[in-house]
Amino acid sequence: MCIRDSCIPGQWTPIQPADGHYHVRRPVEPPESYRWYPDILEPNQIVKEELYLTGANGNQLYINVHRPVWSSAEKPCHGLVLVPGGKMKGEVWQVPWRRSSSQHWAAAGFVVVDFDFQGRGRSEGEEDYYGPVHQQDLRTVILYCANRPDVLPCGVGLVSSSWGVTVCAGTLATYPLLPVKFYIDLEGAHDRVTSTQNNDPFWVNIWGGHDMSDDEFWDVREAITYQPRIRAPYFRIQSDMDHAFDRFFVRHAIEMVNAAVLGECPYARMNHNPPNQTLDLLRAEQYQYEDIDLLDEVLYMQVAECSMMEF
Repeated sequence: MCIRDSCIPGQWTPIQPADGHYHVRRPVEPPESYRWYPDILEPNQIVKEELYLTGANGNQLYINVHRPVWSSAEKPCHGLVLVPGGKMKGEVWQVPWRRSSSQHWAAAGFVVVDFDFQGRGRSEGEEDYYGPVHQQDLRTVILYCANRPDVLPCGVGLVSSSWGVTVCAGTLATYPLLPVKFYIDLEGAHDRVTSTQNNDPFWVNIWGGHDMSDDEFWDVREAITYQPRIRAPYFRIQSDMDHAFDRFFVRHAIEMVNAAVLGECPYARMNHNPPNQTLDLLRAEQYQYEDIDLLDEVLYMQVAECSMMEF
């Protein structure tokens, strides 16, 4: 039995999309004896929908939904919510060359939602740098996706890239009953030291000029603070050459996994190492890491794998 958050998602207003359909190799309907499963060979024609949700503070959030053309209450799919890194807009997940994209996951049979946080792109409001306002934004989007009639009632998948871990960990800890089936964290920076690369002026500037001494700012923006309280199964994808550091750097990965294992998380794993075990930072080289050149494909396949797992 799934537990859904008792709150109703914000009101939404459809937008007429400029281009309603993306075309892939061949349109195929699901089998008559319907049972959802991901099709990684992507045989499904998909449609894109654009709309606005009303955030918790009344501002409008711009949303993109990609889904198979056949998704419906009679043929529901697994839902997937995508959170970008940096200060990116949701459209970063729609880059044509990415395998792990809104379009590819939709073609494989997911209802996929990407969006602009307040202060970005076509959403209203001011930039919150993944703080409490953005946590409320993410909550609104998760509830919208989970309560769509064409989404299975088992909870949605949540995926973040890089700094997106800041808002995802904060949201899952602050709103523990959100209907999230699994959370995949792609190389997220977990604390102020890692996020600013030890107060490097370049990275501090991207964070709005907030250096490590700004406790009021950082106390609500460090994922490691929230990680022990998340209750969704947690999967960390970590490469051998971290995308932000361009070298072997894994402290953030190991500490996030350990915080999940020792906290309230029911399942935690880094890459395909054994699950639910604390990791030894002093012996970090012994663990399995992904090839940085294959991260895009790894993330794509990890979503398909997690969607089929029972926790």
